[in-house]
Amino acid sequence: MELLLLIDNIEEQTYNNCLEISEAEKENIKKKIDLGYITKFNIVNIGPDTDWPVLLLVIFLGFETIKIGKPLNDGFDGWIGIGKKLNRLFRRKKIVAIDKDGATALAINLISKKENIISLEKIQESIINLADLSGMIHGNKGLSKKPYNYYIQSYCINNSDVYVIGIKSTGEVKIIKHFVLNNHGIEEKR
Repeated sequence: MELLLLIDNIEEQTYNNCLEISEAEKENIKKKIDLGYITKFNIVNIGPDTDWPVLLLVIFLGFETIKIGKPLNDGFDGWIGIGKKLNRLFRRKKIVAIDKDGATALAINLISKKENIISLEKIQESIINLADLSGMIHGNKGLSKKPYNYYIQSYCINNSDVYVIGIKSTGEVKIIKHFVLNNHGIEEKR
């Protein structure tokens, strides 16, 4: 999973051409975000016209990523936990953007508030890129090239409910549609 974070001092460090993050700062960031094993720390610029330095983190989640069309009968508790932690970071205004795995965690967390999840299957996923910065800011990779996205993900829950979820890379999550499969076909739930 990739995250773009606002961290105090980064802007200061960037202006002073100190683009390295000390080991002590890395440990402090790990404690603050509490999301798992961070494999990369990079300061990147996502301001196309002016400098906007943020911290790009690559995080190893330690559990299975959810593949489209592959049912998951275990492990969604980990996704729910990540979703809750991401929500807390968004409320504290620390996260600038999340990638599709972050969007998945937020979506599953939202669904878990409506359903007792026994089984879950991601049935479809689309990414709408709202701004491609790769031509404007040289050298950015991953999420920092395309930080502004809208994710649309569909899930089949407990083999009976289908949720279509919209997730902004800035953390806003909402149910677009909720359908229930029954003996008479498909019914939209309101």
